[in-house]
Amino acid sequence: MKKYFFVFAFLFFFVMFAFPKDIYVRVGSSGNGTKDAPYGKLWKAISKAVRGDVIHVAAGTYYGKGGSGNFTIGVPNLTLVGGYNVNFTERNPFKYFTILERAKDYRGGFVGLGEGIIEGSEKKDHSGLIVDGFVLNSETRNAYAPDKSKIIPKKSWKGALFKAYSRNITIKNCILLNPYGNGIYVKWQGDKNEVSNNFIINTFYAAISTRSAQPNSKILIKNNNIVFGWFQPGKGGSYGLFIGKNGKVVVNSNIFAFFQTEGGEAGYAVSNNFGNDFTELKNNIFYQCQGGFYTYLDEDGKNLVVWKKEDFDDLNSDPESYMLEEAGGNKILNPGFKPDKWYFEKFSNFVASKPGKLNMDEMNQIRSILGLPLEASKGSARKNWGMPYPLSKVIPNLVSNKGAGVVVNKKFEEYSSKSTGGENLKYTKVDFEDFSISKRGKTFNGEAVEFFAGIGSNGYDYFLKDASRSDYVCVKFIKPGESSFTRKYVFGYILKGSKAYKKFLKYSKRKDRYNKAGGIKVKGKAYYIGKPSYLYPVGIIIYDLNRH
Repeated sequence: MKKYFFVFAFLFFFVMFAFPKDIYVRVGSSGNGTKDAPYGKLWKAISKAVRGDVIHVAAGTYYGKGGSGNFTIGVPNLTLVGGYNVNFTERNPFKYFTILERAKDYRGGFVGLGEGIIEGSEKKDHSGLIVDGFVLNSETRNAYAPDKSKIIPKKSWKGALFKAYSRNITIKNCILLNPYGNGIYVKWQGDKNEVSNNFIINTFYAAISTRSAQPNSKILIKNNNIVFGWFQPGKGGSYGLFIGKNGKVVVNSNIFAFFQTEGGEAGYAVSNNFGNDFTELKNNIFYQCQGGFYTYLDEDGKNLVVWKKEDFDDLNSDPESYMLEEAGGNKILNPGFKPDKWYFEKFSNFVASKPGKLNMDEMNQIRSILGLPLEASKGSARKNWGMPYPLSKVIPNLVSNKGAGVVVNKKFEEYSSKSTGGENLKYTKVDFEDFSISKRGKTFNGEAVEFFAGIGSNGYDYFLKDASRSDYVCVKFIKPGESSFTRKYVFGYILKGSKAYKKFLKYSKRKDRYNKAGGIKVKGKAYYIGKPSYLYPVGIIIYDLNRH
């Protein structure tokens, strides 16, 4: 009986952890990541995730490893899904807050700590990352005056809330607030990037930046509420959207409101000062942007600002003259927000000191709705500056019914893990010599094989159509007992971020030890690579690696 139990347990472990899976996380739980027994810590689920995993996270507050408030992603095609109730039977990110933030009592250091609350590793592929349904709050990463009326920059964390470097990044249905820096900063690559249905609130510098976008990238920015931006003398800002010179940027149905400036610098809803004429600007709402609605570099190299209604209307009808590929349907309109009373009093007192291109009558109308005096108190601009916006006053306070911005009442996306191949295969044990040209080398055409081999050097030849250079690493697996200089090797192709890839990285650190002991067990599909001049003309898409 014990024997059968052991076999069952092994098979369960293999099925659960060898291939992409759905992982569940709930604060206070101590399970192994199943729906019935979730992990209690999100950072642990991320550290164990492989390519294609979907991590489902219930409502609650998650502080990161050691309370650091940092969650670093280092595998491709990972999906993080928040906003579930405790039983994972309902998902509504704007009802069930899944909060990521730094612990107030964090005692760790800052060397090596990632800049973002969610951050893709700069050294590891995290392409295809989807983040859906989280609250990223930087308030606990910052320092404020005792009454929280102003931020203390020298003691605050100078980092974006969300940062990534790989291609095809999606962040949606999130609330991002209170960074002393950018809201979203990505080195945009690929043509499937999306920032949609997010609240991005109370940012310094840019709420969204495409400054580092790469050529031929495409970024969809749609249905976001981008609200309250701060300028800092000597540092710059504030921008709702900062557009870089590269990439096609599609800006549709967003709300840009309340951007502050000083001395006529910044305070723009949208900055196109690199003159990116592959930009589309459609159906957006603009309101109370102190510096202006849109700034751009025209074809003659002049930096110009659209802040008057007549120029704004002309932009809608003649986009080409404003370095836009397409435009139309944009409006200057009060979105109907009712911001937090405490916060808005201080914000409006600040901008009253230097009103810039604002309609102070409209600003005072909002003050009246909130029960504040009709005239903001003019005074020191530094008296009320960069204070935190409260999460509890985002919904419904910053929700609009004017046909643009975040939609909070809808059916939210459902996710499940997808296969990366290799499941349920029956492997045939073969000897390494079977891969030789003199034996069976030419006969392999997708046969599932199991064999022993040593780990050799990296390869650079991608012979198999199903193993692309962008998604796979190529490694030479050598005949057991041979040195790394041998010609007796086959090409192994390992999917980046997969379980096999993680094992490969681990085993490579001690490959001399394993090679001397007869190699490691390799499982995969073998193919003839069409090179009869090679001693072992075989390429193998590898699904699993194991020590003896």
